[in-house]
Amino acid sequence: MKQIKLLIPMLALCGIWSKSASGQEVPTLDIEHVVVIGFDGLSPDGLQNAATPTFDQLIQEGAYSMHARAVLPTSSSTNWASMIMGAGPEQHGITSNAWEPDNFTLPAVTQSEEFIFPTIFQLTHDQIASAEIGAIYHWGGFGRLFEKSAVDYDTSPETEDETAVLASSYIKTKRPKLTFIHFDHVDHAGHEYGHGTPHYYESVEKSDKLLKEVMNAIKTAGIADKTLVIVSADHGGLGKGHGGESLQEIEIPFIVWGKGVKKNHKIIHPVYQYDNAATVAFALGLKIPYAWIGKPVLSAFEGYEIEDDYMLLEQLKEPVIFPKSDGYKKAGGLFTESTSVEIKNINEEGTIRYTLDGSLPTKTSNAYEKVISLTQNTVVKSAMFTNEKISSPVAEAYFRIRPKDLKKPVKYEIFYEDQLSFLPALGSKKPNLTGNIFEITSDEIKDKIRSNTVVRFTTQIRVDQEKSFRFYVRSDDGSQLFLDNELVVDNDGDHGVRTKDGSITLKPGLHTLKVLWFNGGGDGWLDVFVEEGEMVKQILTHPLLIAD
Repeated sequence: MKQIKLLIPMLALCGIWSKSASGQEVPTLDIEHVVVIGFDGLSPDGLQNAATPTFDQLIQEGAYSMHARAVLPTSSSTNWASMIMGAGPEQHGITSNAWEPDNFTLPAVTQSEEFIFPTIFQLTHDQIASAEIGAIYHWGGFGRLFEKSAVDYDTSPETEDETAVLASSYIKTKRPKLTFIHFDHVDHAGHEYGHGTPHYYESVEKSDKLLKEVMNAIKTAGIADKTLVIVSADHGGLGKGHGGESLQEIEIPFIVWGKGVKKNHKIIHPVYQYDNAATVAFALGLKIPYAWIGKPVLSAFEGYEIEDDYMLLEQLKEPVIFPKSDGYKKAGGLFTESTSVEIKNINEEGTIRYTLDGSLPTKTSNAYEKVISLTQNTVVKSAMFTNEKISSPVAEAYFRIRPKDLKKPVKYEIFYEDQLSFLPALGSKKPNLTGNIFEITSDEIKDKIRSNTVVRFTTQIRVDQEKSFRFYVRSDDGSQLFLDNELVVDNDGDHGVRTKDGSITLKPGLHTLKVLWFNGGGDGWLDVFVEEGEMVKQILTHPLLIAD
């Protein structure tokens, strides 16, 4: 019976009357215009901490979720494609920002134009006669993601202000069936200043003003009572980047306003990036291709209810372990001889439980009561518990304790190059800078890193008996890890922060470990982890690392 209830509202797509899950009769939506407004890099945190009266008004007058999810990787091309294609990268093949119609790895499962998976623009063009369709996008890269022949107005302004002006003028003069508007300035602020910074919040407040300008254009055009507006984003961010798998990067806002939409309605089931296009198709009465995996967000509309046993899980915020994380830098740090750990609950409820052996906390783990003293390398994991159940993501911190007289065991060599998208062959090239640091990380040399920088790290590790090790390299952009000149981890290429790993068995003695890493542009990052047998996964550090 539950399946029948979920399917019944879909009959409205065929233009007939049907009964909703609540038993009420509901008509077709009678929506004549759809405007999709996307803000690159806009996170729920941005809307919650910046002054955004226009966003707030749309939320009060419409339906919303602050826990919609982007697709992986959390890069722009992949997510803008998913937003307009109703499918994920596994279907449309746009797996990174390096994708081009004439340079890709994974072909789309189907095509509307050569190499292009069918978008909402093509569906609207094919199924609604003489439909006016426009795309106004601040980031020029968006223009390679859709079928040019399906769009009547196609322009890429140089600034966010010009984007708002052109989009508003287009709406007022053409009253288009479908308008897609893309703003890029929030992402710029995230990369330059960092997500969660005052400058980032200022860019979100600028977005609010631009949104108001577009909304005023819709009202001036006299189409507000027949228009559906969807506001969303491609990804969030962490530190000065994105591309990883954290909640900060993958959660995005999703706001629906206008004709037929519930008022001040919190969407309590999961919403995915590719549901955006499916919701547009539903609003315009379009037939959705079988190749699409997106579903219309039906519960946002009057007369539609979703009954399901697996609604959205809203968790408490994870505990904060001090010293806390900073961007991609993990919580914890490198300390001399000893340190202490403080854990803070930033929620109004719940109990903090923690472990010191790298295992996941359970209801029987120690409850945090006071500061913890450490004298050895320790991986701390902590989570919030309510009613003896875990109710937050797990926070983790990596504490490394070094002897006071330890010599810096890692040699670094820095090379300033041009136009990097992969690690170059360094050969016998002379480095621009050299020095020694305690660990293999970009953090200790961050003031020396700029765009198109390559770093070669070299050190030795001591093995007491034959063991199998697994190494993890986490980087933005590409990296490779070698042991005794054997490639163990290959994480090369132009990409956001991602982790790759590899295993190797080492005999007793000294072994030369080398890591190559490059930063093509923006905010780069590198760190290296290791695990072996009973040794929990930890940042690679002393005593495994030794000086020459």
